[in-house]
Amino acid sequence: MEDSNSHPQNQTSKRKSSHPQKKQRMENETRSAKLLDLDVLDCPVCFEPLTIPTFQCDDGHIVCNFCFAKVSNKCPGPGCDLPIGNKRCFAMERVLESAFVPCQNTEFGCTKSVSYEKVSSHEKECNYSQCSCPNLECNYTGSYNIIYGHFMRHHLYNSTIISSKWGYSTVDVLINIKEKVSVLWESRQKLLFVVQCFKERHGVYVTVRRIAPPASEFKKFSYRLSYSIDGHNVTYESPEVKRLLEVNSQIPDDSFMFVPNCLLHGEMLELKLGIKKLKQK
Repeated sequence: MEDSNSHPQNQTSKRKSSHPQKKQRMENETRSAKLLDLDVLDCPVCFEPLTIPTFQCDDGHIVCNFCFAKVSNKCPGPGCDLPIGNKRCFAMERVLESAFVPCQNTEFGCTKSVSYEKVSSHEKECNYSQCSCPNLECNYTGSYNIIYGHFMRHHLYNSTIISSKWGYSTVDVLINIKEKVSVLWESRQKLLFVVQCFKERHGVYVTVRRIAPPASEFKKFSYRLSYSIDGHNVTYESPEVKRLLEVNSQIPDDSFMFVPNCLLHGEMLELKLGIKKLKQK
C-alpha cells in the first residue's frame, strides 16, 4: 500500500498551506536588526542621509532626491556612464522608512527616534540643537531651549530689549563697528536676535540674524533697518530673518544693508531696527 504522506501532491499541498501562516506571523511580528554602518544609507554625492524618493541607474547605483537634479541624468557611480532617469529604488526606500535612529542630540535631552530619511529634517528643528552664545567673548554652548536663559543670566547688561508686538515698532541700536555684534532679546517668547556688521574696503554690511535651528517650522520674522546721517538715509527691509546656531564672520550673500564709507562717521553706527513676525502660510 502506498503511503499517502509520501505522495508528491500531498507534499506540495502541505508546503503551500504553510506559506499563509508564515506570512501572517511576519506581518504581526516586529523584529529589529543592527546596522553596523549607517554610511550605507547616505547619498554618495552629498553624503547626507538618503531621502525619499531615491533614484538609481540600471546597475543599482543610487542618488538622493536633492542630488538627482544635480547629476544631469548621469550616474555618479564610480566608472559608471549609465543614465539615471526616474527609476526609483523602492527597496532602499523601504529600508529608509524602516530604519529608526536616535537624534544626534540624545545626550542633550532629545528622546526622539526618527526614520533615517527624516534625520536631517528633524535635526534642523530639534529644540536640543546646540547653539553658541551670541556674546563673542563667551565660549558657552548649549541646547536651543536653554541658550536664552544663559544669555539673560550672564550678558543682559550688554544687550537691547525689543518689543513683543512684532509690528515693526522700532528700537534704537548702537553698535561699534569694531565689536561687530549687538544682541537683542525678546522676553515673551525668549528669542535672541543678533545685529552684525562687517567692515569691508568700501563700507559696512549690516544684517540681522536669529539664534535658532534653521528649520522652517520655527516662527519666521522679517526686519527693517535704517541709518540716517547728514540728511542721507539708507533703508533695507528683509524678506526673512535668517537663523543660525552660531554667530559667524561670514559676510552675508543677501539680506543685508550696505552703508558706504562716505556715510560713516567714526566707529559707531546708530541704527533703527524693526522686527515683524511673518504670517504662517
